[in-house]
Amino acid sequence: MVKPGKVWLVGAGPGDPGLLTLKGREVLRRADVVFYDRLVNPGILVWARSGAELADVGKEPGGKRTEQNVIGKKMIQAARSGKQVVRLKGGDPFVFGRGGEEAEALAKADISFEVVPGVTAGVAAPAVEGIPVTHRGLSTELVFKIGARAEGSVSGRTLVGYMSVEGLKDFLEKAVESGFSPETPAALISRGTCRGQKTLVSTVADLAMDATRAGIRPPAVVVVGGVVALRKWIGQQNRGRLAGQRVVLTVSEALGKGWRQRFEEHGAEVWEIPMTKITHLPNRSSWKKEVGRAAWIVLTSGAGVRALPRIVGDARKLAGKKIAVVGQSTAEILKSIGLRADFIGPGPGSEALVRTWPGRKADPVLHITGNEESGGFADLLKKKGYRVRRLVVYRNEGPRQLAKPVREALRREGADWVIFASGTAAERFRRLVPRWPVEPKVAVIGPATAWRGAKEGWKVVVVSPTPDPSDVLCNMLKKSQAR
Repeated sequence: MVKPGKVWLVGAGPGDPGLLTLKGREVLRRADVVFYDRLVNPGILVWARSGAELADVGKEPGGKRTEQNVIGKKMIQAARSGKQVVRLKGGDPFVFGRGGEEAEALAKADISFEVVPGVTAGVAAPAVEGIPVTHRGLSTELVFKIGARAEGSVSGRTLVGYMSVEGLKDFLEKAVESGFSPETPAALISRGTCRGQKTLVSTVADLAMDATRAGIRPPAVVVVGGVVALRKWIGQQNRGRLAGQRVVLTVSEALGKGWRQRFEEHGAEVWEIPMTKITHLPNRSSWKKEVGRAAWIVLTSGAGVRALPRIVGDARKLAGKKIAVVGQSTAEILKSIGLRADFIGPGPGSEALVRTWPGRKADPVLHITGNEESGGFADLLKKKGYRVRRLVVYRNEGPRQLAKPVREALRREGADWVIFASGTAAERFRRLVPRWPVEPKVAVIGPATAWRGAKEGWKVVVVSPTPDPSDVLCNMLKKSQAR
């Protein structure tokens, strides 16, 4: 008998992937199946583990919809088959997300479940626009409504309406009927916290007409009350120079630690889509012998550099040997593990390293590399009469495809920036997303990656000499300012 799995009802937050909770991200990475809603940013789905089933169970106004009872049956069936299930819902599962109904259905079916709360759009979207939904002396009561339902008194209240674009006129009329003055400040916030966020500030009397003229589209929330006027001051918050821009990070998890935080600090919506997964091969006793025989050790990738300490064990075994690296960015990684390069190739690529090779033909050369790197360096140097051996110590693998909602979102909406740390990543990402609505700006690490990126047709505008995310970010900001 199959042991039943578990279901997590996870709030995906208001849209910005950075506002998903840590626990939400953790369970998403463990899930076998993810049932997601229409309002979930595809940039969150990139955290689902490779091989997980991603199922769209969203509802579109006047369009495709999955009935609520069908969603419940799908979750129960998946859990009973032993799968770990995430039900991913925009905002918070229990705020107009029908999470309570789904939890009830799971409980009745005797399915183990857990709720992971999320940040609700009715608070988050106004907040990023400088509108606090409560404020001492101005608003001491907060009312959430859905659609055109705006009943209730107004004394000291803020009224927040969800999904209020098509029914905005009716919503505002009922707000007046319940006591709000037509001159009460009102704001409509579309795609709150996301790239493409739009905010319209008006009055209860004029907001519906202003929204039609501006072409505001759902998803959106409407805020009615005196707190909207505070946007004049609180809306001056500094969201960063990358606010409203989508940055796609393709760097590996090993290199990419800390990158996301640096870009989010400057307001970017960050999508992490690693193009390289490094798997180190088990150590072999012959490797130390190979190192011992070499006069020169050549490193043409960051992964090769990071593998070196594991191969040699004791750094003293490198005494008397010389180390050559393909370029300055690889030299910086080498420096981070306490070693300095004796020779740094002028770049770009292995061809330039071969062309300027400083060693004697009698000196044995050991190229520490991975399976994805061609034998170009070793073969070229051998043709010049040098003694070269190639030592493969890791596998460099990339994704075969992107999850459908992620791929379609990039093709439809694009991105403002894409960051590559290697030519391999640039090649793989072009293959996975060949068409864009507008070609994104590209930042790369090192001239070799720039050369390969340009060859693949990418619009390379920033070339950072080091793999430090602060340097990459600084160069991107300079380029943005210059334009």
